[in-house]
Amino acid sequence: MPTDTPPESPDASNRPPEPTETEETWSLWKAVEESSGTDTLPPPIPQQPGAPAAGLFGAGAAGSGAARSTGSGAHHASHSGRHRSSGGSHKHKHRRHRRRVRWGWIAGGVGIALLLLLIAGGIAGFRFMNEVKQVQAQLTSAKTGLDHLGVAVKAGNQSQMKTTAQQITADVEAASHTVNGSLWVVAAHVPVVGKNVDAVQRVTRAMNILTGKALTPGLEVMSSLKLNQLALKGGGIDLTAFKKAQTSIPTIAAAFTAAQAELAPIDRAGLMSQVSGPVDQIDGVINSAAPQLQFAQKYLPTLLNIAGGSGKKTYLLIFQNNAEIRATGGNPAASMIMTVNNGHFKELDQASSTTFYTAGTAGTSYTSLPAAAAKLYRSDITTYSQNFTMTPNFPTTATLFQNEFKHTNGSHFDGVISIDPVVLSQMLAVAGPVQTSDGTKVTSDNAVKLLLSDVYEKYQNGAESDAFFSDVSKRVFNHLVSAHWDPTKMLDALTTSAQQQRIYLNFTDPKAQALAVEMGLDGALRAAGRTTMGMYLNDSSVSKLEYWLTQTVNLQCNASSRTATETITLKNSIPDSIQSRYTLGLRNGSYGLSNRTMMLDLFSFAPAGGSIVSTTPSTGQVAAWNRSGVDQGSRGVSRTVFVPQGKTVTVKYTVKLPQGDLGKLDLRYSPTARDTKVTIGASCNQLFSK
Repeated sequence: MPTDTPPESPDASNRPPEPTETEETWSLWKAVEESSGTDTLPPPIPQQPGAPAAGLFGAGAAGSGAARSTGSGAHHASHSGRHRSSGGSHKHKHRRHRRRVRWGWIAGGVGIALLLLLIAGGIAGFRFMNEVKQVQAQLTSAKTGLDHLGVAVKAGNQSQMKTTAQQITADVEAASHTVNGSLWVVAAHVPVVGKNVDAVQRVTRAMNILTGKALTPGLEVMSSLKLNQLALKGGGIDLTAFKKAQTSIPTIAAAFTAAQAELAPIDRAGLMSQVSGPVDQIDGVINSAAPQLQFAQKYLPTLLNIAGGSGKKTYLLIFQNNAEIRATGGNPAASMIMTVNNGHFKELDQASSTTFYTAGTAGTSYTSLPAAAAKLYRSDITTYSQNFTMTPNFPTTATLFQNEFKHTNGSHFDGVISIDPVVLSQMLAVAGPVQTSDGTKVTSDNAVKLLLSDVYEKYQNGAESDAFFSDVSKRVFNHLVSAHWDPTKMLDALTTSAQQQRIYLNFTDPKAQALAVEMGLDGALRAAGRTTMGMYLNDSSVSKLEYWLTQTVNLQCNASSRTATETITLKNSIPDSIQSRYTLGLRNGSYGLSNRTMMLDLFSFAPAGGSIVSTTPSTGQVAAWNRSGVDQGSRGVSRTVFVPQGKTVTVKYTVKLPQGDLGKLDLRYSPTARDTKVTIGASCNQLFSK
């Protein structure tokens, strides 16, 4: 049960002895000698067994300290001046005597001055080392306070949060005041050692910026944002805390940006381990958080608007069936219409390809593709909803669905969202299983196989399998919007799905669409500031065979010729036990093929401004299906390949890359029911930025 008492510190009696002031001075001189290679050491001092090297945040905070010498000794130096007489007149003797007296006074004055300087330098040195120890203690205290603060935040202990935050701020502010003092300014200019002093100054100032400007508003956000209380009754997400955060995030983001700028000039070369460890740790946290906060500041209002924070939104959610592969995933025969209003989710209706047949709109094209793009695809890509995902350009898919629904029932959507059963399985891993109306338990482990293969063995016609899928999708949806799952884990699951190219978003609102683009979820064939290329698959056998398809993708580059070669390896692992006619290839017999052979229409696209040099095979196995064209400025070709049961087929193509800066590489592919292993050769690093 949480209390106001912070966790106890380790027993002080078990701590190793603190380094003495003389030892600290010795360590500093030792670092100078080791770095400069000169003999500048003061007298060695006896080693204290077990005495730890002190890091920026205390003993053991970052690596081991400098080695200490053993033994003892004393240094003694003396000098004397002797007067020698010489012959000559009394007058000359008197002048020489006066000259000797004058220079004697000068020599004596210099000696006294040097002595005073040495004394002052020694005092300053001891003062500086005392300040070093003081700053070390203050930063160590602040670090401990941060640990306690995390416990208080997790427990929701407001009083402890406030007290601990005040202590942290005071410690860091005091340390920052010290490192900005005159001794530190001078020490920062000492050769070799100075860069370590400068690094400590900058880290301390960066921490002072964060604790002084970001800590309080950050705690306000965390206090109001209770992750275990976000779920709304009836399904949805409570937006209240996110709306409040809009006023705090700009301040927090500005503080992290300022701290980032403070750390940027630090020269890492030659830093002592006691300094470099904490510097790297703090720098890593700040550089990771700063862009995320900037992103949140920029897009939080947009995210709230997408979630219905400014009024009801209507979305079309399409489910791509990877068992019948398409360029962006699979046959999108099933879909759901839902609304979201101030965070509340509600399912309005479900639809399928049957919806359009019933309405009489199937088979009619309501969207015209540019002539160059139309030459690349099958003629029925715009007439039947099952084929709307045959293009790798998801904005085209969204337009096809918008126009189809408009002419079918007058619907208009604020956005079109695409996922597949693998996404559902990853979400179920966080939210837990669901049970269907027939008692089937759908879990993260069985969801993909159940929805993409088992259902066709169990139900022998499309209507029954569609009904089962509709029931599953509805129950999963209701479960996801009403269950109390961990938002952080759910975000991780969705991030994994997005990285596997299983999630696409298209919005009518320009700001929302800009968010989709920046997140890399727009699915556009041509991405600004990037070089997009890839190979995509479309099922041509009219089957559900591709549940059993596995693929690997490999890209190698030649910087001198400015070319890139992509190789895709396809394997058909369907077992003999699969008997459903709904799964097996309907069209195969017309081409003399086994109904277990995959017929794949494979598209290869060059980046915009580039060209396709060659393809292997050079022609498809159905010559009449060879096509070429241009979509979104990217040249593409289509080749049909057959992948027999138990066999592996390799296809490759080489492109000539466009001139100029290529930016980052966006290597795309059609996601299958299984993970796709992607390998990009080191040779490509010379052409594309990271």
